[in-house]
Amino acid sequence: MSSSRRDFFKKLLGTGVVVAGLPPACAPNIDPAPVLDVPMPGDDGIVALVVQRYPDLSREGGAVTLRFPGGSGQENLLVVHPTANTYAVLSATCTHVGCPMGFDGTEAVCPCHLSKFSLDGKVTQEPATVPLKTYVCTYNAGTQVLSINIKAGDDSFPAVESGKVTLTFAQFPDLQNAGGMVSGKPSGYGKRIFVFKLDDGSYSAVDADCPHQHCEVGFEASIDELLCPCHASTFTKTGVVTKGPATSDLKKFTVTPDASAVVVTIA
Repeated sequence: MSSSRRDFFKKLLGTGVVVAGLPPACAPNIDPAPVLDVPMPGDDGIVALVVQRYPDLSREGGAVTLRFPGGSGQENLLVVHPTANTYAVLSATCTHVGCPMGFDGTEAVCPCHLSKFSLDGKVTQEPATVPLKTYVCTYNAGTQVLSINIKAGDDSFPAVESGKVTLTFAQFPDLQNAGGMVSGKPSGYGKRIFVFKLDDGSYSAVDADCPHQHCEVGFEASIDELLCPCHASTFTKTGVVTKGPATSDLKKFTVTPDASAVVVTIA
């Protein structure tokens, strides 16, 4: 076992993360990707890396973990370089028990329990069962610049304009009905949001990012709440945590309705 791998597991155990089931003598030599601190991008959401400046990323089969210091709330990103001018960007946190991810040259690998993920985030080897989030990236071979858009959204969902997302009733008629719901990723924000019309006629909008380990929550009709698929935290439609391991609420947004739409202020 390499010294960096040994140090990693010492730190991991110090955090209280359980790594039972991992036989140290038999574990493959997969380390978490080296950490690179980068500032949060501006309004365009673009993180630009000159690849040749980072030996761990410039070599084929290499990878780095991007970390955004300063309490931004942005999750760490695993940036991998499988072949030639091909790059991929995924969440750097395993959806099983939250270990930092490594890369074996072909797939993202969790050093703790050996979960594996393809470059499109799909689970290829358990114990993890929830995919990793992926991010849009482009590489310019001429300038050797890799551009990662952490605020990319869904083409079918309204984008953020002047700090607001406008959801018209013509496009989203469910929002006119009590119990109605829509969700999507607005470009300019990059994370999924849920918008509900509550039973009392008021509206609620929340971020889908679970505060526990940044998994994306989904709406579970059987409990009429939002459920984290990774570790089963639950939240009301107004974002209030009702069951852990999450200990804080989902991020909430201000919603302003009018005769033709609801407007969500993204801040």
